[in-house]
Amino acid sequence: MRGRLIWGMSLIAMGVFFLAQQLGWFGAVRLPFWAFAFGLLGVIFLITFGGDRRQWWALIPGCIMLGLTVMIVNGEIKLLTDTQAGALFLFSIGLPFLLIYLVDRRQWWALIPGGVLSVIALITFMTSRELPGTTITAIILFGLAIVFGLVRFATRANPFMGWATWVAVILAMIGALVLVTGPQAAAIVGPTVLIGLGLFLLARAYWPKLRVRR
Repeated sequence: MRGRLIWGMSLIAMGVFFLAQQLGWFGAVRLPFWAFAFGLLGVIFLITFGGDRRQWWALIPGCIMLGLTVMIVNGEIKLLTDTQAGALFLFSIGLPFLLIYLVDRRQWWALIPGGVLSVIALITFMTSRELPGTTITAIILFGLAIVFGLVRFATRANPFMGWATWVAVILAMIGALVLVTGPQAAAIVGPTVLIGLGLFLLARAYWPKLRVRR
């Protein structure tokens, strides 16, 4: 019953919109069919989530559909540059995952795609400005370090999630190296740090076993 009501009202809204456009109520602005269709579908998915918070999956298509709507509308009226619109679309893909974690804290995994996509969206937006490559690289690394730091904080009660701490520390160290030494030196020092930390973890894993055998 609820589903039929939502879809019925949606079809009526779509018909009213296109009738108003044909009558010239929006002036010279003429939006394509897909802009309204994707926007309407996005709203329907968000309404589905609003009616039942357990249906958190609906946030993903809902936000992505609205992101597509913004892209299509921007192609017609050019409020944003193509780079800025692309960054906004990337954020619309990452945003639902962040919302999923806020709705249900047990879904800590959602922080990874949500955080990574948000960082990529930020970098894409910043590429429209003239920033040094070193700065952009460092921001990416620090952003990813923050993401995995949040993952570890969200799973602090789980002893098996300690790997997230190491990932965050490694990314932050490489980011600092990029800022201090530049990307060329960091390209050599970064892998060296990874190898060193890997050997350290292997030594810690096997050292107790070697002592027992003795």
